[in-house]
Amino acid sequence: MVMNTHITDHKKQQILDHESQLAHKLALQILDKPKPPIWMIFVPIFFVFFVQKMNQYKSGLAEFVENYLKSRRHALEIALKAEETAKPADLDALMEKVGNIPDQARPLFMEWMAVLVDHYRLLLTSKGNTHAALVRSGYQSKTNYLLFCNCLNKAENAYSKALLPQMDGDNQDLRHVIEKIDICVANLRREDADKIFS
Repeated sequence: MVMNTHITDHKKQQILDHESQLAHKLALQILDKPKPPIWMIFVPIFFVFFVQKMNQYKSGLAEFVENYLKSRRHALEIALKAEETAKPADLDALMEKVGNIPDQARPLFMEWMAVLVDHYRLLLTSKGNTHAALVRSGYQSKTNYLLFCNCLNKAENAYSKALLPQMDGDNQDLRHVIEKIDICVANLRREDADKIFS
């Protein structure tokens, strides 16, 4: 089947926009926004420090979103190529694009990417002009979509936990952050499903 490039590009952009929105919502829940004491606005030197903290927070949000999207962009490209060539998705090529992944985490990364690539392929071949319409067309029901979300959440979380031994920092703190991200992502996806299938 020959894919219409204009329609495919539109679907790809809808998918990326949706992933970006989810990443931004997640960043807002994960990163702590600085809150100035009320007296700070009356002491200019302290207010300058607060402005610097806010700028760090904003750049932290942007960096979080960019890192969150990196693997997803690669997965979407692989899904698109697989649909265009009508061949299985080349997950080994995806592994090469992403780069240096510790040996113990590689199988879990591949499992996560396989779930994500299948999802993107489904959306790319579904009918609709919006992300929500693509999801409704592809998954047919809220239950089916939530089952996919559950699989994706489990795969992402397993991969993140497999990376823990290689991360710098306090293991307990890192585990807490990963668990917080997992809970927030699951909640955001559930809210998303509620809106899509309302």
